[in-house]
Amino acid sequence: FQLTQSAKTMINIIASTALVYLIQLLLPLFLKEDSGEKERASKALKNLGESLPVFFAVAILSVILGIEENTSLALYSLISRVLFAVLYTTGIGKKPAKEGTTYEPQAIRSLMWFISIILLIWMTVKLI
Repeated sequence: FQLTQSAKTMINIIASTALVYLIQLLLPLFLKEDSGEKERASKALKNLGESLPVFFAVAILSVILGIEENTSLALYSLISRVLFAVLYTTGIGKKPAKEGTTYEPQAIRSLMWFISIILLIWMTVKLI
C-alpha cells in the first residue's frame, strides 16, 4: 500500500492536530488560577473538543478517498485553531464583559473560530 505525498502530509496534519489537543489539555494545569487565562484556556479546549471528532473523521476520509484538495484546507484549519486557542487564552483584543454577564467579546477570536468552521464545512463538502 503506497501513500501519496498528499496523504502523508494529511497524516502529519492529523497528528499535529492531536498534539495541539494534548497541549491544550495540559495547558490549564500550568496557568495561574486567578489570572483568567486558566478559565479561558479551559473554554478554548472545550471548544476544540466540540469540532475535533468531525475534523478527524473528515481528514481520515480524505486520506482514504484521496481528496488531495483537503490537505491544504486541513492545514489552514489547524492554523486557525492554534490562533483561536492563543487568542482565547491570552485574551488579546477582548472587551470587558457587560454587567451581569461573563461573556467577553473578542472579535478576532470569533473570526478565527468562524474561519475554522468554514474550512471544516468546505472539507466535508469536498467529500461529497
